[in-house]
Amino acid sequence: MKLFISLALLLTIPFLATSQYSKKARENYASRYGIKILGGAILTHPENTYVGNDKDQAIHQVTLAGSSPQFSAGLWGQKRFGWLYAEGNALVSRYGMKFDVLSYVSDWRDIKTMEEKFTYVDLQVIGGLISNGFRIGVGPVMHILAGHNSELETLESYKQNLRGISYGFSGCVGYDLGRFSFDVKYDKAFRTVGDHIYYRNKKSLFLETPDALVISVAYAISN
Repeated sequence: MKLFISLALLLTIPFLATSQYSKKARENYASRYGIKILGGAILTHPENTYVGNDKDQAIHQVTLAGSSPQFSAGLWGQKRFGWLYAEGNALVSRYGMKFDVLSYVSDWRDIKTMEEKFTYVDLQVIGGLISNGFRIGVGPVMHILAGHNSELETLESYKQNLRGISYGFSGCVGYDLGRFSFDVKYDKAFRTVGDHIYYRNKKSLFLETPDALVISVAYAISN
């Protein structure tokens, strides 16, 4: 009887060790994909530009006053390679920029708030290090313009020249917990808030960039 128990233990221990190793190996090289939602803020500071008329006289002062929150949703996938990982995102993002417009045309100088709204399809790749579920990564992003409307179009001498595609770069820290992945990400945009804004034939002098700080939650359909 003792011999039987000893043999059973000898056979069971290697099986358990192999099973544990296989589970760990699978985790280290796992593929995960699913859905992701994000929310955050566009980080800008107040900035002034001036609209001129045919006589080169200032008729409006346009002040970048702030932004509305950014919201994104879409598909997400992640592949682990031991201590390394790679991630891809295909997201639809929306946010708005707010401008305070002071008109010099009339004697009564009132300030009117006007807003621009953008919709982008964001294609992003991130790569970095992962250990015990904690991640740090960086990567490029391509913004494809999918929609835009602006109340600034009502201003005299206003013109716009929108880029269909622009680019940026991101850095993030995150944590994977079961089927969920949580991230805090900073997106650096390679365009200014006035990249598309022209007053007559002169490009506006806005220098602020629509950088974003966002928090995301992803859920893995496959884990």
